[in-house]
Amino acid sequence: MIKLVLTSVICILTLAVAAQTEKPFVREGNGNYRDGQFAQAEVLYKKASNMNRSSYEAAFNFGDALYKQGKFKEAASQFDTLAKWQTDPKKLAECYYNKANAQAGACEQAIKGNKLDEAIKTGKEALESYKRSLRSNPYDKQCKYNYLYLKTLLDQLNEMKQQQQQNQDQNQNNQQQQQQNQDEQQPQNPDNQDSDGDSIPDNVEQGNDPNNPRDTDGDGVPDYKDNDSDNDGIPDSKEAGKNPKQPQDTDGDGTPDYRDLDSDNDGTPDSEEAAALMGISKEDADRLLEAINNADSKTQKKVKDNQDNYRPKSHDKNW
Repeated sequence: MIKLVLTSVICILTLAVAAQTEKPFVREGNGNYRDGQFAQAEVLYKKASNMNRSSYEAAFNFGDALYKQGKFKEAASQFDTLAKWQTDPKKLAECYYNKANAQAGACEQAIKGNKLDEAIKTGKEALESYKRSLRSNPYDKQCKYNYLYLKTLLDQLNEMKQQQQQNQDQNQNNQQQQQQNQDEQQPQNPDNQDSDGDSIPDNVEQGNDPNNPRDTDGDGVPDYKDNDSDNDGIPDSKEAGKNPKQPQDTDGDGTPDYRDLDSDNDGTPDSEEAAALMGISKEDADRLLEAINNADSKTQKKVKDNQDNYRPKSHDKNW
């Protein structure tokens, strides 16, 4: 897990001007929150907020309860809405700080799901939210730490994205060169004609009736002209195997891999397994998260030892 100093705040009722009707719900929600019963706290905070739309405590704690349940997008939206109504610099800083923490949590989820582009996009949004928090409270050391930490993470993700693009370009160049070499070596042999350049001969992909060539995925493009005949996200050239004239059939079911939606018959469609290839591998994601955790344990202790007591006493940090 990305161990940012995701220190958000939960507001404790202290303002006598708040409407009396929502106070019991906020108070009970605070008790559930402290006991780790965040789903129950969410329900109570929402009731309190509905009773008194102007209650900052109810709306703010509602966002915190969402965050604690891993509902990061909903939490970020809640804090963003709340920030639009704030004129007090301290409250505005708190709203954008917690919004950024929620966006950082969403970034972590994207990394674990091998969604590299989404992780980079959400991470950038979190950085902007941290900046807005610091504009209202430039003395927040935890916010500065989270900003710098997340920026370092994004640098790593961008490097991985660049390397991924280079690998894809190299693979494409290799395939084009391979096709060119094949065309030059055997240009007159009809058995070696390969219209889509996937290394599988046309006469293999056409099927038994050349006048009615096979179209595995039914997209209107016959297999011998389709780089991904079964539309599983994996190019035919990768599924062909070592001998494209006799395409690989991993599970031995009589349907070659380039036409088989579950080529290894493991119950997981090839399209889902291919998704990891389009993002970052599970191994890369695990190594990245492990490195983050190892580096963070020492840094968090330093931050904790040097924190300023700048927040109002009416706010208690909970994570």
